[in-house]
Amino acid sequence: MDKGFKKILVRAPNWIGDAVMSLPALSALKALYPASEISVLAKARVAPVYFNNPDVSAVIVYDDAGRHKGLLGRFNLASEIKEKGFDAAVLFQNAFDAAFLSFIAGIPARVGYARDFRRRLLTLPIDVTPEIKTRHQIQYYLNIVVAMGGHAPSPSIPAVYLSAEEEQWAKGFLKENSLEGRVLVGAAPGASYGQAKRWAPAHFAAALTGLSLGYGAVSLIFGSSVDKAECEAVSSLIKTQRINLCARLTLRQFMSLLAHLRVFITNDSGPMHLSAAVGGATVAIFGSTDPALTGPVGEKAAVVIKKIVCSPCFDRVCRYGHYKCLSGISAAEVMDAAGVYISKGAA
Repeated sequence: MDKGFKKILVRAPNWIGDAVMSLPALSALKALYPASEISVLAKARVAPVYFNNPDVSAVIVYDDAGRHKGLLGRFNLASEIKEKGFDAAVLFQNAFDAAFLSFIAGIPARVGYARDFRRRLLTLPIDVTPEIKTRHQIQYYLNIVVAMGGHAPSPSIPAVYLSAEEEQWAKGFLKENSLEGRVLVGAAPGASYGQAKRWAPAHFAAALTGLSLGYGAVSLIFGSSVDKAECEAVSSLIKTQRINLCARLTLRQFMSLLAHLRVFITNDSGPMHLSAAVGGATVAIFGSTDPALTGPVGEKAAVVIKKIVCSPCFDRVCRYGHYKCLSGISAAEVMDAAGVYISKGAA
């Protein structure tokens, strides 16, 4: 493709985990066009993933609940984008909307997967081959840049970047809550995808209680407002020291605390990918989904999974109603996986 692109717009995926998994592709794009300014268009819930990233010149928030809502809002957004004079749009987001926006914004080069009936809106449509469907989601995004003439880095490990102020905030939080020097174990019992991704709160509580008794750990429970029921259930079942931080932190504050955990126990979710991306020890519990496609990547990432005849099924709700892929995972298994990282010393 044209090596003269001066301004590139990247349309981010809409989910936190996918946004994190797109980061190696973003780095590969910057390596392919080192002199270009790269801006990321992202919905508000995922925009913070790209803050402070050295490959990103600007983050444009797609306010689909406010001024960019509805068809008129999309045209308003397209007008805002057009004023910025982008030469190319690279679409990590798969929907028709992403291609439509870049088309009506008059961006000359438009690159992305030819899916959701948008092939004719793209100047470089990329086929979704059977082979790419079997590869990790990180490779799925990297394949877009490879189609443009770029190269996939090896290893392809996502990384997020905290500012000095954010790191200082985390240290202040630990001091204010008398957590300095303590063994901190984090947990995220939610998963927006559905029940087939959520390990039972009672199992989370049993594992956290066991780690507290065995290592003197303090449990920090994380989640967004939609995870309140799971977080409160876990917190109520733990009889040792714990702090329920559900819906009390911004995404960037959560990320800054992840870096101070000895280990983070999580379902297959956005927080799982963020933990691995800050370089934290991560124990991921998988149910209906496949870690070969969406598992955490990094030297300190472990997966606990119970393979049964019907998994991975990718169901949101178990079609048989038994959830054996999750209920078959014991608290002891998760404790053992987490204990490996706790025993290795401070994060």
